[in-house]
Amino acid sequence: MNGAKRSEGALPRRVALSLGLGLPFLVRGAAAAGGRLDLPEAAGATTDPIPVWYHRPEGWRPGGPVVAVLHGVRRDGENYRNAWVPHAERLGFLLLVPEFTAAKFPGTRWYNFGNAGDDAGHVQPRDAWCFAVLDRAVAGARAALDAGEGGFALYGHSAGAQFAHRYLLLGGGAATRVVVANAGWYSMPDPAEAFPYGLSGLADDAALRAAFARPAVILLGEADTDPHHPALRRDAQADRQGLYRFARGQAFFAAATARAAALGVPLAWALRTVPGVGHSNAGMAVAAAPLLLGA
Repeated sequence: MNGAKRSEGALPRRVALSLGLGLPFLVRGAAAAGGRLDLPEAAGATTDPIPVWYHRPEGWRPGGPVVAVLHGVRRDGENYRNAWVPHAERLGFLLLVPEFTAAKFPGTRWYNFGNAGDDAGHVQPRDAWCFAVLDRAVAGARAALDAGEGGFALYGHSAGAQFAHRYLLLGGGAATRVVVANAGWYSMPDPAEAFPYGLSGLADDAALRAAFARPAVILLGEADTDPHHPALRRDAQADRQGLYRFARGQAFFAAATARAAALGVPLAWALRTVPGVGHSNAGMAVAAAPLLLGA
């Protein structure tokens, strides 16, 4: 981590490069270790680029594992990158942390909901959804870092877990494995219930069969049980899922298990809990990192 900070400090100016997309992107830091990329991205409330914080272990080579991490409600991509650097070094994966800034992706609509629905729950056209932004950010970062093409494992925590589980339910994109950690509440796998608490107008049984076939882990901190957490949604529909995150995650997994059984398809998801950990990305990352590599 210290090396990454030094490399960023060693290159304070921005270096403009091209991805062949008709727009430049900007690199901060030394590509050999860690830094920040500013990649062109038209989606969102503005046309600003999307920052992607990264760390590439010295021994990593194209073809090696790639992990994308989605930050929480504070939109603090750099902090999440820093917290995950030791795991990237230990397990040898290229770490990418797209930052869904509050200016470009404001509020729950643009980030947590992936713009699949507006703040009132009205479903948005598929071509307006933001889930593909994640895939483009990863692909753009790989190109900028000369890291080759391919899929990636995805981890989302808190608000990032809300984005991640809706990404999983509504297509899954290029992610080959998804870890959903400590989401505050969920869109249940029910095509009859209105969004955002269900998937009416967004997904049918065929979409759910495809989602259930994707490897995923619902990862819950056993101490994430504060019903009064300031960032926890409390309303009648959310409270039907449970009164705190640990209970709501279990309810989501139970609903997916029941729906898969009703559809007669296997569920490639697992439920894992982390003893002694509350609403902490750092605490959850210890358990999540090996799961992302299939352990």
